[in-house]
Amino acid sequence: MATKSGDQNLDIGKCSVCHRLRCFREWDNHDKCPRCRRCSADDTCDVCHDWPSSRFLLISDWIRERDQRRSPSTPDSSASKTTVKKGNKTKGESKSRDIPIEEEGAPIQGVKRERGHSEAGNEAAVDRDPDVPSKKKVGAPTSSVYPMSRTSSSLMPIAPEPMGHHPNLPMSYGAMPGVNIAGSNNVVNIGCHVQSATSIFPGGVRSQHSASPEVVHERVRSQHSASLEELKQKLNRHLNMRYSRLTKQVQPIPFLKDKHSIDKVFTEVGMDYRPAGDDTTWQKLKSHHDIPTGTIGQSRVQIIEGDAGYGKSMLSLRMVHDWCTCDSRSPLNNVDILIRLNLRQLGGSKSIYEAIVKCLLPLDSSIKESDVEQLLRDEDIRTLVIFDAYDEYPDKDEEGNFVSRILEENLLQHVKVILTTRSSCIPEGCDRLTAGRIKLTGFDDHARGEYVRGVVTGGDEEATKKIVTQFNTNSILADICQSPLFSVIYAHSAHKAELKLDFGSVTEFFGYLMHCFHDHEDNKPQTKATAEEQAKFHEFRDNHDELDKLSYGALSAKNQQQTWDKDKLVTEVGEEFYKRYIDIGILVAEEVMNGNYPKQPNRYKTEVRFFHKLSCEWYAAHHLFKRLRSSPSSVPENLVDLMDPSDLQHVYRFACGLDPIVTPRVLDLLKQKKDCDRLAVLCALEQKDQAVDVLDTVRDLVSRDVLICGFHSRLLQRTTIELVQRACQHEIPVSCLRLNMCFTKFDVTSSCIILESDFRLANLKTLKVLHIQAKFTDGEITRDELLGLLQTCERLTELRVDSMLGLLLPLSIPPEMIPPAVKRRNINILYGRENGLVYRLSFDHGQWEIHDQRADQSLCVFIHKRDSPLQQEWFIQDLKMAAEAGEMIRYLALDESFNTVADNSQSIILTSGRTIPVLQTLQYLTIESHNINQEMFIKILSYVNECPQMTKLMVDTMGLLLPLSIPPEMIPPAVKRRNINILYDRKHGLVYRLSFEHGQWKIHDQRADQSLHVGIDEIGQLYGMFNSQLQQEWGLQELKMAAEAGVRISSLALYGSFNTVADNGQSIILTSGRTIPVLQTLLVLGIHGSNINQEMFIKILSYVKECPQMTTLHFEHSQLPLKDVVDPEQIPSQLKERELRVLYGRKNGLVYRLSFDHGQWEIHDQRAGSSLIVSIDQSDSQLEQEWCLQELKMAAEAGVMISDLALCESFNTVADYSQSIILTSGLTIPVLRTLQELTIDGSHNINQEMFIRLLSYVNECPQMTELTFRRSQLPDVVDPEQIPSQLKKRGWRVWWEDVYSPLDLESGRWKDEDV
Repeated sequence: MATKSGDQNLDIGKCSVCHRLRCFREWDNHDKCPRCRRCSADDTCDVCHDWPSSRFLLISDWIRERDQRRSPSTPDSSASKTTVKKGNKTKGESKSRDIPIEEEGAPIQGVKRERGHSEAGNEAAVDRDPDVPSKKKVGAPTSSVYPMSRTSSSLMPIAPEPMGHHPNLPMSYGAMPGVNIAGSNNVVNIGCHVQSATSIFPGGVRSQHSASPEVVHERVRSQHSASLEELKQKLNRHLNMRYSRLTKQVQPIPFLKDKHSIDKVFTEVGMDYRPAGDDTTWQKLKSHHDIPTGTIGQSRVQIIEGDAGYGKSMLSLRMVHDWCTCDSRSPLNNVDILIRLNLRQLGGSKSIYEAIVKCLLPLDSSIKESDVEQLLRDEDIRTLVIFDAYDEYPDKDEEGNFVSRILEENLLQHVKVILTTRSSCIPEGCDRLTAGRIKLTGFDDHARGEYVRGVVTGGDEEATKKIVTQFNTNSILADICQSPLFSVIYAHSAHKAELKLDFGSVTEFFGYLMHCFHDHEDNKPQTKATAEEQAKFHEFRDNHDELDKLSYGALSAKNQQQTWDKDKLVTEVGEEFYKRYIDIGILVAEEVMNGNYPKQPNRYKTEVRFFHKLSCEWYAAHHLFKRLRSSPSSVPENLVDLMDPSDLQHVYRFACGLDPIVTPRVLDLLKQKKDCDRLAVLCALEQKDQAVDVLDTVRDLVSRDVLICGFHSRLLQRTTIELVQRACQHEIPVSCLRLNMCFTKFDVTSSCIILESDFRLANLKTLKVLHIQAKFTDGEITRDELLGLLQTCERLTELRVDSMLGLLLPLSIPPEMIPPAVKRRNINILYGRENGLVYRLSFDHGQWEIHDQRADQSLCVFIHKRDSPLQQEWFIQDLKMAAEAGEMIRYLALDESFNTVADNSQSIILTSGRTIPVLQTLQYLTIESHNINQEMFIKILSYVNECPQMTKLMVDTMGLLLPLSIPPEMIPPAVKRRNINILYDRKHGLVYRLSFEHGQWKIHDQRADQSLHVGIDEIGQLYGMFNSQLQQEWGLQELKMAAEAGVRISSLALYGSFNTVADNGQSIILTSGRTIPVLQTLLVLGIHGSNINQEMFIKILSYVKECPQMTTLHFEHSQLPLKDVVDPEQIPSQLKERELRVLYGRKNGLVYRLSFDHGQWEIHDQRAGSSLIVSIDQSDSQLEQEWCLQELKMAAEAGVMISDLALCESFNTVADYSQSIILTSGLTIPVLRTLQELTIDGSHNINQEMFIRLLSYVNECPQMTELTFRRSQLPDVVDPEQIPSQLKKRGWRVWWEDVYSPLDLESGRWKDEDV
């Protein structure tokens, strides 16, 4: 507890004015109590400046609670001194301690008083105000020490502080002070109540007039919950106002200054979703309402990814709007608090709480960072945080930034998170196992139509159709306008004027867009400029050298931070130039947090950025071509390393399109980088005058097979796609396109192929051959997708799909659905299955036919229960086709998919209901199923009988058992005649074969080099194997057959099934009456859960003697004799010669070994690095207690530490000389040299004399550190003179859990540990 430097004589924890104990631990950092310290929410000091307002409300309620409990008969406290009596009243005794208290000071400022309470009355209330810190129970669970009922609006759970107080409560939930007025002599009895009705801690009996602890607890909890519920509502009001402004001021495109509401301009973009833990399956989302927000999904974090301009921020704004308006379709309706932070604005922010207060709350808000922290830390408040624009977060590379800590679950682990970012900037802490992924795939024709109809044309269908059809007239336009931002810009521009649509290059298209920005502002009636101003504006449009230089420097920098401080930018480009580019929308200004505050006076600063990254590339390209033309040597040789073409390819393309003279130099630069050869061709295509020559190069490239692989770089994939699409645009035939391990799906709505990298292939009208080698599992190309692909590729002659890992095509296509144009072209549609079969689609009947006979090959098919219906149908199709074509089916495995066999034995019925007919070429069938009994087994044999090529049947019953024998007459004659191998896999190592002669199972091979494990799992623990008649019979049969065949039996465990040993020692008799004969190959025998006396022990040793390979006999969880286990003379000499190990494992972890020399138990190992825990209960048997005492003695002698000895209602007394503890059973525990902790539980006969004896016994145990009493009656005070002085020096602890108190060894009193 802190005191001020000048108060040297100040008692710890007491007020410097009134000398009373201060109210609770957090306040103890003040030098005065709450009444004497003039602090409030509006007037704080250095100690409480960052306290939440709720804490001051609690202090006010706390003081008011005590004012209301003030007794009217309390005498006026006019005297300068008052005596406070502190003590406990138990067993008719009363102990007290007088504490002087000075006159009270002024009450705390800002605390509201109850009407009718006078100052004098307030002072009187202070005298009886309890300030004793509460007790805590060491080691008790939080749920019992800090009880708390939670509702949907309840606040954060209260965890125990190190000293028993929570920083936000005026007292601990664990205990509550009570007040008792003792007569009229100004004596105040202060007591602390515990769980019992009458306190046994020093302090006296609770007054009948004071509130019970439970009532006061509930009041505090209610006040705490109510105050923070009010705080939550206040925060949400601020957030709603903030979000309302954001969502009503949406600017769809930069050069249109009109503001719209988000619900008017928002249009659904294409979205694909992949849940956490799945790196293959992407499912299409129809609406943003389908996004799993984490509050309804399994993933705590959801990442929304997409390239610049794809609508990530717009989508996050729409989600905020849905939450504010309580949209019934939104999954965010069950979110209590929604936080949306634009990370681009949070550079230098150290915590999320600071960011919320400074970015989302008004300047005059009374909510502090600590208030926000309380709300966000409460696990019962459902909170969702949206981090927008992570790719532009200035501090993302700084280690330990608060965003990373939240994503990696090092902070606010219960809070759900949605993060938006570019696909190339996924946080490292969010892998596929922990975060769901939502990919924004851009606008298709439907989405463009929705936006144009709703925002641009105002519902004019003719104008809408005219604009939408223009997007697919040009491959360059279609590629760039896949981005929603550029689609919107183009749509608005097309609606205003007739656009030139035959763009020959990306440079031409983007240059036109830049002119649209300038021309649109110039043509607005309200902004008509003078001729002089017009000339200046044109100068700004055509002359932008300084902006070019800044853009080039930003993109060639290491971190590509494409934002500038406004003042610095204005200094570089000029005030008028800056204002012009802000007005037309090419540059965008926004306020962000100032990372240097408070070193700099302003908390916020203005940063400027381009409206889109391509704009920055456009102006950087101007600077690049000017330098290449004027001074080529000034361009660094490693430019492609500074400006990576895979990320900034348009810089190079724009430079070539802006000035053809520099093209050779650009191509030389690109040759230094891998995978840039095709980008070089695209750069050359940006020149109009050389387009014909470059097209010859394109023609040569696409005349050969064009390959796109999944492992290709994004640059190589993108440039290859553009080359193919440019060839199709110029009517150049593309001979063959191979998509190797990169195909995802064909999107029917946009008529394009989508690759795994999110790139799209559209307008492939001159493609001749398309070869798809699929990668992912359980994918499917639907009938509509396949037909759409055939129609899109107008000149396609062959389509081949090779399914390496399970990509499925439709099982059939109705002939009438196949377009006539496709039939006329007679396209070869080939489907290669993962098992090697190749099919061709017949247009006559819409069915698949085997493309070749494959007579020299064989087929293997696995059908699992988890396979999809279409997958199972394709497997059955493979089997039928192969059998009809005479192709050998070498192997068919039914993995948990087998159900039954039809009554006529002509088909197998699967669990899905599908059937497998008799297969004429099937050779080997394996069935894994748990529903095979004798009747089903005979049916399976009948089906096998119908398959003429069958040579082997393997059955696995998944732990269940077949009969020990099959009647020979029930086995089909043809099965016997063909001598088919009927095998039974028992899964523990043995495989059996059915003997047709007498219907018995025999071991399939001798397996002389292997061993049988019975009842042992992979970690070596023993389990019982016998629990049914058939299982016991099978177990005994296996043991006998293994021993006869010479197979080693590594271990046999008898868990509760052992009964006795035959008198001749030749067999073990089980509780069921069955017998286990002597096993010649048994190595280890384990007996569990049996009571073994000395006679039985000798019999077991006799049986072990007959097992020549036995090395270990192990008893576990059994009762064995402790002393005189066996006479060494009775131990067979063969066992001594074989050095047989007889082990006994105890429940506390100790393992004993029988000594053949003297017939006694010895610790098997010293366990020097471990410790022993022993519990002796009164209900334990005499033998069990003797074993426990033996273990204690042996552990102490062997130097094994005894970490805890618990005597549960078994303690009786201590011997007169304190050398032993006597139990209720009469057994004694001697002094234990390695005992560390002793716990006495449930003893009610400990008086002062007995207590001193216990301390004396403990004093004899040199390693002892703690003596604990639980559920016991102890003396209130112990004579300190009788406490051994050695105990005081050693500084160990005596703890009484019932009152949560340790014993003060100096005074002999039980004390409050906090004080």
